[in-house]
Amino acid sequence: MRRLVPLLLCLLLLSSCAARSPLSPVTAPEDVTIPAPQSPATTQETATLWFRFDQEPLLAPEERSLDLSPTKAYELTLLEALLAGPSASASELQGLFPQGTRVLATTRQGRTLFVTLSRQIMNRYPDETEGVDTAESRLRRLLAMQSIAATVTENCDVDTVIVLVEQSDAVTDSLRLKESYYLTGSDAPAAPLKRDESLLLTPTTTLSTILQCWQDRDFARLYRYVARTDAATGQQRPQEAEFIAQMEGLPHLTQWAVSGGSVSGDRATLSALMHCADGGTASETAGVFRLMRERGLWKIEYSQLSSRKEAAP
Repeated sequence: MRRLVPLLLCLLLLSSCAARSPLSPVTAPEDVTIPAPQSPATTQETATLWFRFDQEPLLAPEERSLDLSPTKAYELTLLEALLAGPSASASELQGLFPQGTRVLATTRQGRTLFVTLSRQIMNRYPDETEGVDTAESRLRRLLAMQSIAATVTENCDVDTVIVLVEQSDAVTDSLRLKESYYLTGSDAPAAPLKRDESLLLTPTTTLSTILQCWQDRDFARLYRYVARTDAATGQQRPQEAEFIAQMEGLPHLTQWAVSGGSVSGDRATLSALMHCADGGTASETAGVFRLMRERGLWKIEYSQLSSRKEAAP
């Protein structure tokens, strides 16, 4: 009997091994491709930016296509484009900010936009002399701030802009831009910026400037507002010296007033009441002027002026 016990144990072990199924082969998991993180999709939108027109005390618009990111405020992208300056093709426009000036932040509160600029905004322009404040220096700063106000109000649903300035080591009770920026000598906070239509080359402002040049007999300045190509005749405008000589034949304009007007596509039609005096004879008439948009800027065609040379309006 004792011999049977070991024998039975061996049989039980063998039967259990035979009943057990062979081990299934272990298969390696398939390669899993983890998608790379994608940047948020950008979109494009057309915006109107305002820059200085030539050496004039006025701002003119340029339409630009902006790349917008959902991770960046629209106002920040808009003002970064403004501070970067006009595009190379806009040869008659000029940027207005000291080199290195950046937009650090924008915050909207109600109908006011707060804009924080880097401290370089307080720097002198390269051609300015320290301690010498000129009318041109003050004009540049006025136009720089108005370019912000005009660009923001043109593209955003706000009424005013308050400019803040980055502070370095100076101790101050406010980040607000001060009146001293405009070279006034005052340390009072600057007033909120509002859109000033008198500084923008809209059709009305453009015609008003043209008539003022006519009244002043400043035909060299008037030349800047004459279209390069005359759509009415297909001819190029004369060279500046010839243009000035031709304009000497215009009647002497003593008073004028622009009234109303309409815009249709790239054309604007406006009326002006004009008083002229030539050879002791005074006359008054209502003139109609048609402006055309050339490279985004409102200009007058040469034929609109040359046709008025023969006699008083």
